[in-house]
Amino acid sequence: MEEDEVQEEEDLIHRLYCLLGNRWKLIAGRLPNRTAEEVEKYWKMNEIENIEKNKNIYKPMCIKHTPSFKFSMHN
Repeated sequence: MEEDEVQEEEDLIHRLYCLLGNRWKLIAGRLPNRTAEEVEKYWKMNEIENIEKNKNIYKPMCIKHTPSFKFSMHN
């Protein structure tokens, strides 16, 4: 696998994790030739590396946007 392909796959895993959470089988289903176990192992190893690099820095991995207002049909 070339470096560009690896980066694309890592980006896709990150985006799918943000969207689906830790549903490894669903994420692996979107990646050719990857099992759920491989994807989960990659994610966990990546998390450990990030924790070691940034021990005192808090950075959210995923931000899910929710509406900041409530919609009501009542006037």
